[in-house]
Amino acid sequence: MTERRQYSRGEWISAGVFFVIVMAVAASCWPSSSDSDSSSDPDTHAEQSSQYSSSEAKDPSGGLPVTASRFQEWPFTVSAGVLQCEGGAVTFEPPGGPRYAVNGTAKDAGYPAITPIWADDKNLGNGLKVDISEVLDKGRSLC
Repeated sequence: MTERRQYSRGEWISAGVFFVIVMAVAASCWPSSSDSDSSSDPDTHAEQSSQYSSSEAKDPSGGLPVTASRFQEWPFTVSAGVLQCEGGAVTFEPPGGPRYAVNGTAKDAGYPAITPIWADDKNLGNGLKVDISEVLDKGRSLC
């Protein structure tokens, strides 16, 4: 009968760290169900807090594909699009376009106002809009 090898604490920690890194890389490469072209409604997915890493996959246009499920408060009437920042101009393009201005810099650059797809805040009423700051902050991080 052969003797079993005893692993040190450091070896277990190293193996655990390696496993976490491999899973994080795999998760960032694997498309989520809300990013796929399924027939289910992406708005039904539970909203999650936005935890982003610098390794997020970019759209071929240079932007970041985003969905409602990646933000705590989704400010748009569409469930997905591409967020971009060029020279401080933060824009959002839903499927089928056009590319809308999310901040004043983008509006000054000639992009149309985001108003047509900016959702009304049902809790505040009176035509007030959902807070867009989380999307704006993510867009600025792309600059």
